[in-house]
Amino acid sequence: MIPAWRTRREKFDQLVVDLATQAARKHEVVNRIEFGVEDIPPSDPADWESPQAVLGRLFPADKGGKLATRIVVYRLPIQWRCRSGQELEQAVKAVLAEHLSTEIGCLPEEVFPGYF
Repeated sequence: MIPAWRTRREKFDQLVVDLATQAARKHEVVNRIEFGVEDIPPSDPADWESPQAVLGRLFPADKGGKLATRIVVYRLPIQWRCRSGQELEQAVKAVLAEHLSTEIGCLPEEVFPGYF
């Protein structure tokens, strides 16, 4: 039997899924949010966005209800900043906590209790 081998990209994707699932256990509304992972943010940020490095982005649901709220996490800028798996998990958790707290109306430390 060949051992399961996952790429860094697959491990990152799974980390985002695991953390979103963890947040959904505490906040039911998280189940209605879509999550995505992209390698890098677009090179042409919107006028209202900070010129700093973007690690994630929140896209609110459209008013017509056709598109759900989406949170996109940018893999490479986060991985470049992290030296270990633990740092990576903390960084992704911080990005998700920031955007989820904005969307669901709570403090970032309430998204992942005991984290901050």
